[in-house]
Amino acid sequence: MLCFSVNAVAVVGTVAVAILLSGCCHPAQPRKANAPVSPNQALLDEVGAGRGWFHAKKTRPIRALKLTRDQTVETLEGKVTAKAGDFLCRGEAGELWPVTEAMLTARYTPTEIVDTDGWRKYAPRLDAEGVMAAQVPHAFTVTATWGRLSGKAGDYVLKNFCDREVAYPQDVWVVDQSLFRATYEAVRP
Repeated sequence: MLCFSVNAVAVVGTVAVAILLSGCCHPAQPRKANAPVSPNQALLDEVGAGRGWFHAKKTRPIRALKLTRDQTVETLEGKVTAKAGDFLCRGEAGELWPVTEAMLTARYTPTEIVDTDGWRKYAPRLDAEGVMAAQVPHAFTVTATWGRLSGKAGDYVLKNFCDREVAYPQDVWVVDQSLFRATYEAVRP
């Protein structure tokens, strides 16, 4: 199965999570002496020490529309730039986020349902690996490849399932707690 890395904004409920395809899992990058391993090191160490990670999969459909020009998208976490050819996704709560076509098709299957504005319904792929998620009990920020994302107390930090053994993955993002509960489900071992 192919594994993709998320580094964009995907809105789940009331929090946007940017998603841009970059490939997964990531080789170690050289770093300067005394430099942190990751800008997210403290948060990821906290989550890892508390054994907070669990496997989850998306369970709810989304709508998506192919973009014909570059544009700025106002997500729940801030402004994100989307490129022509990317897809603008809309969750059940109306939240918006851009994704690449490869990321969209890796996680969702298109249906034949298209509304009058051209938004196609996509269902979560049954064979998608899912994500690793951890609920964070305090406000936090993560640095993603597309910018800084903010989470409230109780929101979730996520990483790709293929990065489950990676302490400091390149791609981490935030999902609002109410959206996470409404659109993800824990995978039982």
